[in-house]
Amino acid sequence: MKRKLYPLAFTPILQEKVWGSETWGIASLDEGADSVVENGFLADNTLSDLLETYLGNLVGDNVFDAFNLQFPLLIKVLNVNQTLSVQVHPDDAVAAERYDQYGKDECWYVMDAKPTARVYMGFKRDTSAAEFYQKCKDGTVEELLNVYTPKAGEFFHIPAGTVHACGGGLTIAEVQESSDMTFRLYDWGRENDPATARKMHLDEAIDCIDYRRYDEARLHIADARKADLLAENPHFTIRRIALTKPATLDMDRYNSCIFYICLEGSAILTSDGSPENCALARGGFALVPWGVGEATITPGASGVTLLQATIPPIPEEEDEYINPDAAATLPDDKEDA
Repeated sequence: MKRKLYPLAFTPILQEKVWGSETWGIASLDEGADSVVENGFLADNTLSDLLETYLGNLVGDNVFDAFNLQFPLLIKVLNVNQTLSVQVHPDDAVAAERYDQYGKDECWYVMDAKPTARVYMGFKRDTSAAEFYQKCKDGTVEELLNVYTPKAGEFFHIPAGTVHACGGGLTIAEVQESSDMTFRLYDWGRENDPATARKMHLDEAIDCIDYRRYDEARLHIADARKADLLAENPHFTIRRIALTKPATLDMDRYNSCIFYICLEGSAILTSDGSPENCALARGGFALVPWGVGEATITPGASGVTLLQATIPPIPEEEDEYINPDAAATLPDDKEDA
């Protein structure tokens, strides 16, 4: 008999970058980044091990039916010192057709920002592929981009196809589709120096870009600390949860497991029928499996603020080979008589 699932913590996976670092908190990618459990009797098992064993009890039956043994989300914290390349991510259709991968819809919650920090997010106005291409080549692409001086608590939704970058001293909590597909479009001149040059993907990505003006009213929240629901789309639902007293999670109310990043304070996560627990501190990650039944979040003395991600119901794909409106009948012999 399997012991009951419980809230899970994972050993962080550190990814060093030229601009800083990424901490992958909950990840399972084909490239080999597979989170390892660090608490309870499942310690030392990978996330893919758990998915193969617990199936829908881990991620939710609807999610497992849609994704099978591919994990649906990637949860990170970015520490950005230098400037990221100006980049874009393909959508699911392009990524599947060209690369047999998922696209990347993502969001950023700013945890900390220095006065020198900047976020470059989408276009100020509708533009064209030709104009954008030329400005990447002549080093003036910043003229097309919205430039923000971000503050702690600011939130950006970055749909696939949105050109973006950031730099100058930022800590960002990131929720995204389970994909590491990034196209670099412009690298602030580093691409012209053999000592710093990285592979660029401007030609490859030019038809993946959304050239419309960034929909700031819908995709940007200047102070997410005053909000609850931050983003809702087919890939994820993101909420900000602030607690000073224990709260109960009835997992039957959710379509999927629940992902957490601790933004402030601390908490202990427990679940019904299991002696195991998961401790959360600032910058920490937790996954509450769908099959635990009920779970409880008990905040520390100073309370806790969490970024919560879930996956909304996923419609079943229609079988393109079957027309449900066409009944399988034999010809009526009487009509041919």
